[in-house]
Amino acid sequence: MTELLKPIACEELMTLYSMLEQITIPIKNSTNSRGDFGKHRSMTLGVTRGRFNGIIGLSHYSKKYPHIYEEVMRIGKLIGINFDSIHINKNVTCPPHLDSKNVGNSVLVSFGDYTGCNIVVDDIVHDAFCQPIKFNGSKLIHWNTKDLIGTKYSLVYFSTNLIDQFIDKEYY
Repeated sequence: MTELLKPIACEELMTLYSMLEQITIPIKNSTNSRGDFGKHRSMTLGVTRGRFNGIIGLSHYSKKYPHIYEEVMRIGKLIGINFDSIHINKNVTCPPHLDSKNVGNSVLVSFGDYTGCNIVVDDIVHDAFCQPIKFNGSKLIHWNTKDLIGTKYSLVYFSTNLIDQFIDKEYY
């Protein structure tokens, strides 16, 4: 089931937009069980498990960009959801996929100077522009339409249950 949450005033996202425009979000290149995402710009903030060392803690990007981490945390609290991680996408058009490591519902919200690139969840098209959308990404296939024009950022708030294993919770 997909649920539209209370819309966010777009002005609430402008500070984050300005912050993100001042950094270079890393390029990822992935073809995996989640589909062919190809080259795209994304980073994860919040609690993660180190890809190579397996250590659970604040992500590299949370520490590198603490001002951005604080701002996405503020927005998540404004939305009023439970989460332990936040994925930031820039101009990403995802193929159909499931987020198999996510636990429970995720919330996606998009912002920027763009048109198109709507989110499709369970074959229903939604416009996430300043509109948080809650759905279980581990159970509902979702993707973006490929008609993006402009600059689009998406925030995906999700849980992995790693927070229970995170020792330094005071930093979260």
